[in-house]
Amino acid sequence: MSDRRRSRTVLAVLVLVSLLLLTLDYRQGDGGAVAILQRGALAVFAPVQEGLASVVRPIGGFFSSIGELGSLREQNAALEADLQELRQRQVSLADLERENQELRGLLQMRERFGFTTTGARVIARPPGAFEWSVLIDIGAEHGVEPGMPVISAEGLVGKLTEVAPRNSRVQLLSSPAAGYAVRVAETGVEGLLRGQGSRPFQLEVLDPEAEIEPGQEIVTRAFQGTTIPDGIPIGEVQDATDPAAQGTRFLSVRPYVDFTKLNLVQVVLDSPLQPTELPSEQLVPDPDPPAPPALPPEQQGGATAPQ
Repeated sequence: MSDRRRSRTVLAVLVLVSLLLLTLDYRQGDGGAVAILQRGALAVFAPVQEGLASVVRPIGGFFSSIGELGSLREQNAALEADLQELRQRQVSLADLERENQELRGLLQMRERFGFTTTGARVIARPPGAFEWSVLIDIGAEHGVEPGMPVISAEGLVGKLTEVAPRNSRVQLLSSPAAGYAVRVAETGVEGLLRGQGSRPFQLEVLDPEAEIEPGQEIVTRAFQGTTIPDGIPIGEVQDATDPAAQGTRFLSVRPYVDFTKLNLVQVVLDSPLQPTELPSEQLVPDPDPPAPPALPPEQQGGATAPQ
């Protein structure tokens, strides 16, 4: 038999066996040989497939999480921006409310004394602990001059010492170089007030016999040569010491103004310099001047009548 015929015979036998197996498997159902072979292959390869699936699933979830991570970051950034904006709005509203309260206080102070004032903002505070002055944002172009008093909603702040075209320097009432004539509002007792930096003011009472109680208010006192109006609030008496050896008494005065938080102030424009003398050319003559004193009797005979 030739090789060609032998191959055809083997092929025919294989086809016949296959058909026979299919017939038997169909008749026997799940118990067929083919089914047994299928179940055997499934039993062998199923654990391997499940293991591969358990490895592949986390990898797929990881790449899916990477895709979602960018979106979460964008949402987080947007929420953070919204939160920051809300915080800024809250701070801005609080700052506006505080400034509005300061403006109302300044208006009440101006109306209380009937001053003509111009508003100013503090733009620079002292660079060190030993300089007691501030800069404000108005100057000669706004009509201010050295010596003009500066007030806040609480009381006297100080006075202008240097004036430039658009800015001015204010010597604070707390400066150790500052000295003011003052009085006790309730009794009129007079004294001299001196700044002591961050400590309470020192009040030197001129009358050692005067009775002054803690809590009494200290206000400014106008005198010759000053530009400070009378009656501007300064602070209140804290305590008193024993009379000094020179017959004077020193008191501590707590200021009304917090000099570390100055923001809005007013410069008093209509506070003219108090004269030290009366100008002779403006004196009004007395229509009934006092008569000169009479001469002694022994001198009357030698007196001659005026020509």
